[in-house]
Amino acid sequence: MLVLAFIATVGGVVLLTALDQLGKDRAALVAAFLSVVAAAAAWEATGRASDTAEQARKTAEVVARIERDRWLAELSPQFEFTLTKEGDQAARLLVHLAGPDALGHLDSVTVRIGDDDYDHTPTQQRLGFTDPLGPTPEQIAAHIWGPFRLRPRVNEADDNGRELTFTDLQVGRGRPLALDRTYPSSWMGGKTYDMWQREYEGHPLRLVFTCRRGEETWKVARTVDNPDWRPAEPQQPSP
Repeated sequence: MLVLAFIATVGGVVLLTALDQLGKDRAALVAAFLSVVAAAAAWEATGRASDTAEQARKTAEVVARIERDRWLAELSPQFEFTLTKEGDQAARLLVHLAGPDALGHLDSVTVRIGDDDYDHTPTQQRLGFTDPLGPTPEQIAAHIWGPFRLRPRVNEADDNGRELTFTDLQVGRGRPLALDRTYPSSWMGGKTYDMWQREYEGHPLRLVFTCRRGEETWKVARTVDNPDWRPAEPQQPSP
């Protein structure tokens, strides 16, 4: 606004000077010049208005994204778990969708068994050497580094017991999943089942859920306590 006022003031002075010194004909030329200046000022003002509108649009997009993220967070699936031992080397995990009520249902849920946080690549491979007797990167990735796996090929679990997907889970309902205790692989240098399970004693079962409803997707990571892997000791009869 200050720029426009300055332009108008200068224009007025120039016009008056032109009228006094140059006459009406030359004053007309000056007036035409001032019209061009005014048009330029109007163009500048229009550009500023356009910039303001663009900034407002970007602000609205940010606010909409924040609101959408908040809405997705409020609808994030809430799971409850019950793990029951079935013998010494098996268990059943009940996955219960407890809420929120507004979620209603999930179209599909992919359950994936997670690994521990350690790098299990052999030292030779980390140094860039090839060990013909060691595991391949594919074998290391396929092995489950934890106390449990899904029972392979049961409830559509994959061959390694790493992952499965089930559909149409309503809030307030659950799905039972069959689990097996994991074993050491043959390339682990003679490590026994007891040695392997002892390494994961007290370590939880790690689960990652990929939940879908329509076009929305949630990824939820949870842990479940690992019960004692050792067989229960027989109770002595009362005297």
